[in-house]
Amino acid sequence: MRYIGKSKISTLHSKPDISYPLIRLPQQYKHLIGETAQIFMTDCEGRTGFLILLEEREDDSKVAKQSLETNIESRQSALESKIDKLVELNFQNNELLEAKSPKKDGLDRIRTGDLRRVKAMS
Repeated sequence: MRYIGKSKISTLHSKPDISYPLIRLPQQYKHLIGETAQIFMTDCEGRTGFLILLEEREDDSKVAKQSLETNIESRQSALESKIDKLVELNFQNNELLEAKSPKKDGLDRIRTGDLRRVKAMS
């Protein structure tokens, strides 16, 4: 074990009623930001101590990234097939509506029943 520095335990407030103890490492260890660590509490010569072990994540991140890409590709494929089905159903629905609705000419096209409001087109 090697001494690396001294740090005051401060407070981190994530919400007004929740606070966490925060221990800062020296700036020379900023490359560890974002890493996952396991923290163990121990007793050393009658004083409380903490042991911090970093997890290796190079292999884990590659596997997670590949599975994420595969998951995105499969979701995209499923969405594309559903969109194709919806477009096909929409076209079929429009064709049925056009076949069922008779063509309206003359007085049937007038929206008002009061013929005094209709202007003559001749």
